[in-house]
Amino acid sequence: MVDGAWSLIGSANWDPRSLRLNFEFNVECYDPELAGDLTEWFNAQLKQSRQTSLAEVDGRSLPVRLRDGAARLFSPYL
Repeated sequence: MVDGAWSLIGSANWDPRSLRLNFEFNVECYDPELAGDLTEWFNAQLKQSRQTSLAEVDGRSLPVRLRDGAARLFSPYL
């Protein structure tokens, strides 16, 4: 959301795989009401978030690390 009026919504990343293979796209919207709604939603999500430290990530249990590693390995297919 920019200046309370313009929003860019989507999943595209600026890398060759995303641009050529993943068929990702974005939608550009100029609508102050939509931008306001998105800003409210984003701020609500931000209030529910919490900071994570590297020590917390490194301290995950073995089953959780294995699950995350498998998901990362198969992410191109998911």
